[in-house]
Amino acid sequence: MKLEIVGKFYDNHSLAKVNRNLVLQFDKLDNLDFFITPTDSFSPDSKVDREEVKLLKKYDLKEPPFEPDIQLRHSYPPIWRWPLSEKTKIVYIQPWEWSKVPFEWQYKWETFADAIITPSQWTANIIAEGGIEPSKLVVVPNGYNPDIYNTDPQETTLFDSSKFTFTFVGCGQHRKGLDILLTAWRDAFVKADNVQLFIKDTPQIYGQSNIINEILALQYKSDCATIIYNEDNLSETEMAGIFKNSYGLVHPYRGEGFGMHVQEAFACGAIPVVTKHGPTDEFIPDNLAMKINAQKKFIDLTDRNLFATKDGDSLTLMNTHSWIIEPVVDHLKECLKILYLHHNKKELKQKIKEHQNHNTWENIAKGYEGVLRDIARDNKKPKRFR
Repeated sequence: MKLEIVGKFYDNHSLAKVNRNLVLQFDKLDNLDFFITPTDSFSPDSKVDREEVKLLKKYDLKEPPFEPDIQLRHSYPPIWRWPLSEKTKIVYIQPWEWSKVPFEWQYKWETFADAIITPSQWTANIIAEGGIEPSKLVVVPNGYNPDIYNTDPQETTLFDSSKFTFTFVGCGQHRKGLDILLTAWRDAFVKADNVQLFIKDTPQIYGQSNIINEILALQYKSDCATIIYNEDNLSETEMAGIFKNSYGLVHPYRGEGFGMHVQEAFACGAIPVVTKHGPTDEFIPDNLAMKINAQKKFIDLTDRNLFATKDGDSLTLMNTHSWIIEPVVDHLKECLKILYLHHNKKELKQKIKEHQNHNTWENIAKGYEGVLRDIARDNKKPKRFR
């Protein structure tokens, strides 16, 4: 099978991490010829491992070395341009965080794509609800690197690890639920408590926000426990150090396509405090986590404060009103306090260490290979050329 992979590879956005790890694993497979077509370029600021960059450069060629059987596209927004050859099939990897998909995606996928791979059944259900032919949809989860994300001891210099630390990774976008967490934090803990919240923001990916001002105001106006804010570019090894020294990874999301950092933190032994009824249910067992009660809340997805759509976007299912899963603030507060005070938290962390998560990138890449080979063997011509 001959394969071309198109998308970002050189930064630490989740899409680039998926693409990069697929390349690292595909390099180990026999009977798979591939090259990559990056939509970004290398920058040392991203702190991607040097050996990984060297391997990426091996497949980052100036001219296509062959006509691919499949072009695997993973980017945001999706790339719609036609392949150079009418024989090349187009397969998309596409996560999505909201309860409706853009109408353009539905139309283009139905008339243009040979398959859509998405990382969770939750997202697959949303895409199918939008009218995509179910036979085109395939679920392949995101993976994690067990050489980095594991429970081996590791220090971090980013906070005092002797304190009971909760970590949030994300940004200030509405779907990430940081506003819910800050409200719960204000009411759950006071400065005298031996607890702290570490917030890892990513303005390099999601853009600047007002998070730091909100945190300063919260700590100035209330007696809440310590909050540490960090917006540095960190390597995966540094992120693993954060997770390994955190008791809990808090992610009270309203919308998520998978939650890759939740899986990575879980592999490091951090106890997940995550929204119930979302895609994280597919890889985080109920008995090894604190699941936040959530309710369906009806919203207008074109509301600019949600950052779900851009001006001019249209959505499937006729209108812009839909729903999100809204975490209950009081229950999140309860979850945080239970985890901090509960005498069995060491037992819970030990069970997490013993838990076997088979979503390693090695296994996930084999899943991708099998799916792509099935598509390549299908004798049907690409639909867009019929």
